[in-house]
Amino acid sequence: MKKFYTLLLSIFLVSVSYGQSKTFIVDKAWVNEAEEWADFAYAGKIVFSVNPNDEPGSLRIGNYDFLYDFVEGRGKLSNKAVYSTAAFSHPKKITEATDKQGILNSTYEGTLIFQSDKDYYSVVAVVTIMEKDDNILGVQMRLKENKRREFAFSTKPNS
Repeated sequence: MKKFYTLLLSIFLVSVSYGQSKTFIVDKAWVNEAEEWADFAYAGKIVFSVNPNDEPGSLRIGNYDFLYDFVEGRGKLSNKAVYSTAAFSHPKKITEATDKQGILNSTYEGTLIFQSDKDYYSVVAVVTIMEKDDNILGVQMRLKENKRREFAFSTKPNS
């Protein structure tokens, strides 16, 4: 009976750890405006979370200042705190390539959604995820309608 409980507990722990999302913190950030890349920084940390149970390319992004700037404040949300997190959902893979270092670059087009009880705003975004060995090394983002302004991030796992 003791072995049965040990087996049951082991299965539970494996299933819980398998379903947990992975979190990556932005290490360095750049913005490209008018074809010139420049360093930038926002208050607080920019955080990307990936849930392995979601469809590939789905992300959760957290940082009020960055997200508000990314959508240029166009949501006109009544509760400004809604800009604190957004979900990149319904990604459709546009391209995929592996470079010489073995880094997989996957580009998706999807919906960036800001949502709370009464507020909802969404935009179409293009996101490129650079990953190797199940770790996100970098993310590049832009609004689909604005090809002149894009953001790039190098990330590190949250440990």
